[in-house]
Amino acid sequence: MKRVMRRGALKSALLVSCMPLAVITAPQSWAAQSKGIEKPASLDMEEVVVTGEVVTRNRTSSVSPELVYDTEFFQKFEPISAGDMMKRVPGVAFTSDIGEYDSPQMRGMADGFTQILVNGRPLPGAGNDRTVFVDRIPAELIDRIEVIRSPGADIDSQGVGGTINIILKDGANLPEGGSARLGGIYYAADDKFRGSGALTYSGRANDDRIAYSMAVNVQSRYNAKKMVEETILAELNPGLVDGREVFSPDDITQSKASEYSVQRDQRKNLDIALNSDVTFQIGDEGALRLDGFYVNTDRTEREDTALYEVDDDDLPTSASNPLLEDEKRTEDTDTDLKNFGIGLLYEDKLSDSLSMDFTLNYSQFDSTEAKFGKRFDFVETLTDADEKLDKRELETEKSLDKEYAGSFSLEKELDSFSIKAGFAGKIKKRNFSNQLEESDDNGVLAVEVFSDFFIKETRADGFLVGQWDVTSGVTFEAGVRMEHTSTHQEFVDLGGNDAATSAKSTLLNPSAHLQADVGDNGQVRVSVARTVRRPTFDQLVPSVLTDEPEDDDAVRGNPDLKFEKSWGLDVGYEHVLPGKGIMGVNFFYRKVKDLNQLVNTNSTITVGGDDFNLYQYRNVGDGKTWGIEFDISTTLAFIDLEETGFFANFTRIWSDRFDENAQMDVRFNHQPKFVYNVGLTQNIPDYEVTFGASYQKQGLARSVFLGEIEDQWYDGNLEVFIEKRFEGGFTLRLTGNNLLNAESIQAERNFDGDTAAEVLANQRSGTIDNYELERETASRIFMITGRYSF
Repeated sequence: MKRVMRRGALKSALLVSCMPLAVITAPQSWAAQSKGIEKPASLDMEEVVVTGEVVTRNRTSSVSPELVYDTEFFQKFEPISAGDMMKRVPGVAFTSDIGEYDSPQMRGMADGFTQILVNGRPLPGAGNDRTVFVDRIPAELIDRIEVIRSPGADIDSQGVGGTINIILKDGANLPEGGSARLGGIYYAADDKFRGSGALTYSGRANDDRIAYSMAVNVQSRYNAKKMVEETILAELNPGLVDGREVFSPDDITQSKASEYSVQRDQRKNLDIALNSDVTFQIGDEGALRLDGFYVNTDRTEREDTALYEVDDDDLPTSASNPLLEDEKRTEDTDTDLKNFGIGLLYEDKLSDSLSMDFTLNYSQFDSTEAKFGKRFDFVETLTDADEKLDKRELETEKSLDKEYAGSFSLEKELDSFSIKAGFAGKIKKRNFSNQLEESDDNGVLAVEVFSDFFIKETRADGFLVGQWDVTSGVTFEAGVRMEHTSTHQEFVDLGGNDAATSAKSTLLNPSAHLQADVGDNGQVRVSVARTVRRPTFDQLVPSVLTDEPEDDDAVRGNPDLKFEKSWGLDVGYEHVLPGKGIMGVNFFYRKVKDLNQLVNTNSTITVGGDDFNLYQYRNVGDGKTWGIEFDISTTLAFIDLEETGFFANFTRIWSDRFDENAQMDVRFNHQPKFVYNVGLTQNIPDYEVTFGASYQKQGLARSVFLGEIEDQWYDGNLEVFIEKRFEGGFTLRLTGNNLLNAESIQAERNFDGDTAAEVLANQRSGTIDNYELERETASRIFMITGRYSF
């Protein structure tokens, strides 16, 4: 019988709870030999660190549709973080600031529709929207990336667009020895070098019955951007489509804007990650694993903005009504992110046909962000010092996440059938606060608390999944996952008093997968699964925020907000090519129900003696997204180019949902129309040299919000590398990133009104108030890296 259910213990609810940088992987197999933990004797550390072979993606034995990319597939381009790696994965898009890859969107779906796992476990994020930023996960610690297009019942059902599982390296699967990496990164924006380095060691003891590893990774990340923004009044510039027709970011004298700003932004990050693990073999078949980690990120950001305005905004911009400097702004943001956690995993075979695993873990995520802003206004004249107003503000946001998790599962194997049952529980406690200290025109500080709440989320999940080898070439898997969620919230009500509310939800999420061989080299997969998207935390807490989304409006959270639920279909074909290559094509379809959106309740609420129109997040609509995915990863041996590697993938995406506010059918927000990657590598064995290039591009993404329609374009990103391998385990590599000096363009059509109701009336009638255009650019990056294995 095929052993595909456990997938290297990936789907056995491993002991990593929720922290992105813990090297806490379950070994490929805990079925250790009687002589000790299985040792990969055929490998040495040099082969693990770098090889001169052409690397392609792996074909998986899983019944559900998955793609697997080992770290060697990405390593030659020297990615700094997991986000750098994922930009080459099929169907993954990013709508981050230019030059950054922090929140991956599978099938282009943003805002929590993509699930990020580390070693099979969901991750907490600093934000309330459950989005996981992967830019803090060092690429150096990653063993492979698994793209789970449709989930089985033994993993969390979150992930309507799909799931990306990051598998980290571990001592039980590494050969004895160590590796060291030292790199220098040159940023053209400020003409400076910044460093990064990593040191790892893995070993064995007690006749190979103990395996351990230790790792430290230090990396400096930097991004310098320039943004030019124009606000163009529609009534003074009739006939425009989206404002790009008159956009003039390089020449202010030719601008048609009534407002023009130039912003320079520098972001500096220092990531320090420490982690270790030790595995003890228990008896002949069992293993006990302990591990711990600590991660710290210090980030500083400086924004300097110069704002220009016309003297008379009722007249077109011209030589007689020019743009003059009106305001200068500075904003310094200090962010401190800390993670730590400990975990335990015990796995054993209770008999020849029955196995079990048990996990316990604790993790904590602590985030503090402080933004200090200063604004200098120039009134009537730029020279009169008495006319300058200095306003200051300090916004502080804090969050503390604590998670306690555990799981237990049993798996029974029969002749042509296996069944697996398990339970997973988690308690999540989250404290969040956000407040603003702001000075008035007289310099008097006033403190306003925007949000302050505590939320406790208790999960109790159970699953049952069976797998049947129908014939030698056909395998069927079916299962169901029950997910029960209890939520308790504590907040401050309108009277300033402490208040609390609770809610519960229970869902059954079935799945079924069929895998069938077609000839000697082909394979078909058909999958159906139900997945969910959970509401953001701030959408659930029923506290009230006034003057949002517009003046005289208020927003209150909804503790009864339902999960968004999706039925998904995947149908794919995969073919093995001559010379170690794979080509695949996949069609996907997702029908999403109970979409939540901020809507007008058509009622009012009284706060501080004033009446406000009440808005609330509610489940108001349905949507669907579908598309086709193609990927190929192969050598060109079929045309006698055995040392040439080629990879490419292309995803075309369509979607449709009903927007309650705009009263129209639109796409899912931030979802590009297409994403593609293409790359080529060439190995020269006689000289132990390899070089190559890759190019990534994504299409237009349109988003519709209350009072705004936003279009986003990104230029393509070109990367190149060249590496030289030396005897003794040393490799030198030079890489270049963003060589085309890519830029992003954002075009907004904005609708105005005194209240949100007036804004929506103008949006539905197409009465545009202004066009807001932004162009953002980043710098080229070059890296030189030395690797040594010992």
